[in-house]
Amino acid sequence: MYRSIFILIILFLPAHAQEKLSGIYPHLAYYNQENECGTGAVVPWANRLWIITYAPHSPLGSSDKLYEISPDLQITTRPESVGGTPANRMIHEETQQLIIGPYLIDQKRNVRVIPPHKMPGRLTGTARHLTFPKEKAYFATMEEGLYEVDLRTLQVNELIKDGNKQPAIGSGLNSQLPGYHGKGLFTGQNLLFYSNNGQIGSEARKNPNIPSGALASWNQKGDWQLIRRNQFTEITGPGGIYGNKNPDTDPIWAIGWDPKSLLLMCHHQNKWHTYRLPKSSHSYDGAHGWNTEWPRIRDIGEDNLLMTMHGMFWKFPKTFTPSSTNGISPRSSYLKVIGDFCRWQNQIVLGCDDTARKEFLNRRNIKGHLPEPQSHSNLWFLKPKQLDQLGSPIGRGAVWQNEPIKKDQTS
Repeated sequence: MYRSIFILIILFLPAHAQEKLSGIYPHLAYYNQENECGTGAVVPWANRLWIITYAPHSPLGSSDKLYEISPDLQITTRPESVGGTPANRMIHEETQQLIIGPYLIDQKRNVRVIPPHKMPGRLTGTARHLTFPKEKAYFATMEEGLYEVDLRTLQVNELIKDGNKQPAIGSGLNSQLPGYHGKGLFTGQNLLFYSNNGQIGSEARKNPNIPSGALASWNQKGDWQLIRRNQFTEITGPGGIYGNKNPDTDPIWAIGWDPKSLLLMCHHQNKWHTYRLPKSSHSYDGAHGWNTEWPRIRDIGEDNLLMTMHGMFWKFPKTFTPSSTNGISPRSSYLKVIGDFCRWQNQIVLGCDDTARKEFLNRRNIKGHLPEPQSHSNLWFLKPKQLDQLGSPIGRGAVWQNEPIKKDQTS
């Protein structure tokens, strides 16, 4: 009898008072009606934590939502939600707005939205404008689309067409950049940089070693220009979510990988430099690029930035350049899909991609027929010190792999 009374008390506690279990508040779970419900972005703004979720392939909207979480952990679903597959975020200081997905949020938490039919595509990045940074911003899609948006009027101008073959909305050109599954977007040193981490085709779903992905730049005209044919994800710099304070001179960092190791590239003084780091896990490999949603480098209020890549938390120095390369070090390993993260209320909040209705490439006869769950995900709250207390910081990597090496040849 006493046990039954105890259970009833727990059930009728207010949602915000529910217990945290291994860093997860069950009442904060979010759902959609799609084959996947990932966390596209998690950003503190206007005394709230803002979250967007994404469906796997919805360039014209979906059942996904924009969420607002109060300091006492009350979650509100914003009625302006239009869904889609968004993972872009930027804070625009001049107009005092958070840009997250297709939403623009002011300091009073008023939300404006760019309708998907006016800017179609799976939004993957937002970056400062090269010519009019005080009034406009760039938005890129996962299929190489590029738009510029007036942040006051929300007028959209198509520069490069989204590759989903949507009805024409402008006079943008069709991109010929190889790869697909775009990830990063960032402005600096008079260029706009873009990355993708996948390859279309059946072979990419079976062989992780085929050519895949791209790192590219754009100089305000024409198509994306290929820099390197490898799989890349995050592109950022010391300014992070705000953009670099000194865009002409601050470095640009891009992280990616090939079959041998992780790749870290740094654009400094108009030149790219490449470094290799070990992989903690090969579970994130795949020429299709689907297993990495989305590696990031973020400011979490510490001396170093936090980098996530291939199952490892890394310390990443804010001062990293070719003349100052020391300080990168692994913190701990994990086996999880982390879409975005931030520091909020003295905790590290990681937005995850937890349970998908569709198995995608994970079908196995030995599993039999499993009932489909409803796609959902949640936030994972950690104390900062816990970032060093998870799995052992193991690493695997190679400089050469099944390659002929000549005398005095460097990698």
